[in-house]
Amino acid sequence: MLVKKIMVRSYEVGLKFRDGEFKGLLGAGKHWIVDPLNKIRVRVASTRDPWLVDDQLDVIVKSGVLKGLAEVVDLKDYQRALVWIDGRFARILGPGLHAYWLGAREVRIEVIDARKARFEHDELKSIVRVNEATRWLDVCKVERDCVGVLFVDGRYVNQLDPGLYAFWKEAADARVVELDMREAQIDVSGQEIMTLDKVTLRMNVLVTYAIKDAR
Repeated sequence: MLVKKIMVRSYEVGLKFRDGEFKGLLGAGKHWIVDPLNKIRVRVASTRDPWLVDDQLDVIVKSGVLKGLAEVVDLKDYQRALVWIDGRFARILGPGLHAYWLGAREVRIEVIDARKARFEHDELKSIVRVNEATRWLDVCKVERDCVGVLFVDGRYVNQLDPGLYAFWKEAADARVVELDMREAQIDVSGQEIMTLDKVTLRMNVLVTYAIKDAR
């Protein structure tokens, strides 16, 4: 008779499978499992890692065993979720089913409708500093003394003041053209011109200009 000893620590949860199908959870403690045919598998997951990731997450959620242990987030195609862990921004979640453990870490979820191309948030600077954010967002910065001209799907939308901006990648084709509003100069290289009396002159032109209307 094959007997397996499974140890689940206080900050862990055991996921029990038989013949590849989810059968339930194991709480903290020592567990002795009789498995003469070696069909049972137990995967021990740490709740210190906030996210419960498993190929059968949908089955686990539908079974109801996560009630009181984990929070489930089911995002539609047009939704994204901003995640803060222990008060710090951690990641952006895309469409799909997600679950995070309760208790071990402080997790805060903010669901966003991503059908509007531009993403605005009070904590935008913290969000775009996370590398994974660029998977979902196009980020641009309009520098000081400049104006950004925003086009969405090829159409003019607005003018943007200096600052940081972000746009959802799959919502629309957003493009920002940055224009420097300060006075500038263009030096036109020397050109040779012949006068009516056959005298050759070489002329240089210096053009000074400033953009008044960015659009």
